[in-house]
Amino acid sequence: MVTFRQLEIFVSVVKHGSFRRCAEALGVSQVSISDHMKALESQLGTQLFLRTKGGPVELTEAGRRSAVLAPELLVHLHDFVHNVAVPNEHGGIIRIALHAFMMRNLGPLRELWTETEPSVLDLRSDDREALSLFNALSSGEFDVAFFYANGPSDFFSEVAGYEPLSIFVHEDHPLTRLDRVTPEMLSRTPSVSLSRDMPLRHLIDSALLHAEVQPVRHAVETDNFGLILSSLYRGMGFTCMFHASRDEITQTNGLVELPFCGNLPSLEIRYTIRRGQRSNPIILQAIKHIRNSIF
Repeated sequence: MVTFRQLEIFVSVVKHGSFRRCAEALGVSQVSISDHMKALESQLGTQLFLRTKGGPVELTEAGRRSAVLAPELLVHLHDFVHNVAVPNEHGGIIRIALHAFMMRNLGPLRELWTETEPSVLDLRSDDREALSLFNALSSGEFDVAFFYANGPSDFFSEVAGYEPLSIFVHEDHPLTRLDRVTPEMLSRTPSVSLSRDMPLRHLIDSALLHAEVQPVRHAVETDNFGLILSSLYRGMGFTCMFHASRDEITQTNGLVELPFCGNLPSLEIRYTIRRGQRSNPIILQAIKHIRNSIF
């Protein structure tokens, strides 16, 4: 029978890259590590490692598949043990990842949760793309992850709500003199955009493309929000950002929302729950509170 300990050691060997470093990290002998891995291979009926004396660990095809599945399986086993051992307790820490912009209205929720619930609500700002968040979830880094999307994901997720987008320019920009701005007009205007390595950039580009907007060029591409605002202030182009930021950026930065007549879709706000926690009532309660607070 495959044991919990064998899986833990296998994951550790993969993480550290060799039996020797794994043994040092776990404080056991290298012989013990080797014996556990031979026993695991025997139970599975297949070889997981290509062994070279003194060399780094090389995984077989079966080993690579196991390296993907084993960490999530360990998380589920930990959840099983915890839920059986303390079935009526809702204490502990609930770890929830959200895009930074989603956290703008969650301050009061922390205080309310602390006053009414025995568990700790650990809300973490994390702007990684959806699949990276799901992988972090599967490895036990989070219990829940909220993320922006343009449609259904390749993994379990549900829609929590929608984040409308708007087009902004400086109040002196020529486009502000028009009663309506068409996709063609906007396509001829340089854009001020997020960096290409930011996941949100690709979602916004996709939304603009859906609205038939293809900017002639990107005047600025940056992950610095302050630089985006100052570039708009200097009249360098337009930007597409969350409609909910309108009041703040128009009051303090001299920006205005354009009367864009294209079909600019909202981004979806989705969430995914770690498999072992999908029926946990306290997790579901936390999600409900967050959904109510975001909107």
